Amino acid sequence: MYKTTIGLEIHFESKTKSKMFCACPNEANNSLEEKPNTNVCPICMGHPGTLPVINEEAINKIIMTGLALNCQIAAQSKFDRKNYFYPDLPKGYQISQFDMPFCVNGFLEIKLNGGREKRIGITRIHMEEDTGKLLHTADGASLVDFNRSGVPLMELVTEPDINSAEEAKKFCQDLQLILKYLDVSNADMEKGQMRCEVNISLNKEGDKELGTKVEVKNLNSFKAVEKSIEYEIKRQAKLLDENEPVVQETRGWHDDKQITISQRSKENAHEYRYFPEPDLPNINISIEKIKEIESKTPQLPAQKAARFESEYKLLPKEVEFFIKDMAFADYFEKTVSELVCWKEDTSREDVTEKNFADLVKLAANYMITDLQSLLKAEGIGKEAYSLEYLENKITPENFAELLCLISSKEISSKIAKIVLAEMFTTQNDPSLIIEEKGLSQIGDDSEIEKIIDDVLAKNEKAVIDYKAGKQNSFAFLIGQIMAESQGKANPQRAAELLKSKIG
Repeated sequence: MYKTTIGLEIHFESKTKSKMFCACPNEANNSLEEKPNTNVCPICMGHPGTLPVINEEAINKIIMTGLALNCQIAAQSKFDRKNYFYPDLPKGYQISQFDMPFCVNGFLEIKLNGGREKRIGITRIHMEEDTGKLLHTADGASLVDFNRSGVPLMELVTEPDINSAEEAKKFCQDLQLILKYLDVSNADMEKGQMRCEVNISLNKEGDKELGTKVEVKNLNSFKAVEKSIEYEIKRQAKLLDENEPVVQETRGWHDDKQITISQRSKENAHEYRYFPEPDLPNINISIEKIKEIESKTPQLPAQKAARFESEYKLLPKEVEFFIKDMAFADYFEKTVSELVCWKEDTSREDVTEKNFADLVKLAANYMITDLQSLLKAEGIGKEAYSLEYLENKITPENFAELLCLISSKEISSKIAKIVLAEMFTTQNDPSLIIEEKGLSQIGDDSEIEKIIDDVLAKNEKAVIDYKAGKQNSFAFLIGQIMAESQGKANPQRAAELLKSKIG
């Protein structure tokens, strides 16, 4: 048996207005795609004689990230030059950090399937500038786009505490969610705003020394992280079983073939000849500064999950849905706020202490199922909609009003779905839609009885079966009554009248 040891190196672009060391707009905070090599200046292109200037917003965001991940924040930090030559690095060196990073000795608690919790240590989080982007053409040429060059980039390095593909994937997912909650990074892996590298080794259980480390670079999805690790575990285990050496190397993930491919050997650490960046001063971080940033830190996913569970009494799956979808979570809370106001309004009788909890549960249910289905049917993905988009479709006040109509049995669940879809399309309030579409519930027992008589006449066998003790037949008849009434009959009243007719 082999023990798997994994460490992660994760890069994520900081969401700032400008680049790290110049005034060019930061494309990580820009929804528009710029034409190649248009969002550049002499500083981020590395022209001789230009001088970098530190982006304070980026420093504040890395400190906030470090605090959220339980890191120690350095009292003094500095930038260094990381020297290497590559076509996407215009200066011939990258401004990065070596021995004095902003954040050290942190951790992130992850919750795995089955409820098991594990603490993953974080060695460091440092700040650097991003490189340009290489574009490869069909005829074998390579082009360089420098728009991304100089974008502030945070790099997080974990301790080798991870022992499975599941743990690595969950760490990345939880980290991405935290970054989005903090609003420090969009962390969109498909757009390259969050990139992951996996260091993985296998050794026999009980061995003190770790096995030979293999690095898998540029993983741009959670699935790629998971699958590349699973593949590497099998590949390295097979080599060890056959007494073959595992070569220390850098490998890439081939998504189509679902395999890793050797890119270059890495027998020795690359010599980057780090030295302090002479054009930038050391950065002193005061306790007051840390406290100021800490005071602005929003509620994190784990804290929000605990609050949703205790305050709203939601089920774990419901909580998970809202925690992963910030727009829906905010929309849910705005809807609940409307219900709270109405509960405190003595002139309203449809929201009381007695039915408030049921209305909250109803809100969660309709958002997770029906409202989400309407968004999917319209082709709106999670990345496209926001709280503002949801509010423009259906205001929280109108959504709360719909819940009250359902709770008070003024409309059935079938009619509620029709009304909700119409609200989504027209942005009208539910009462107006019900009136205009003639969707009000049938209040006259004689009308319901006529429908019942009609249904009984058409379904004599179901009546016989029910009288013979088959309870499913009663539910079938109720279904037929609701269908005939187009959902306008009150199901409870229909059941009472049906029972009185067939005994």
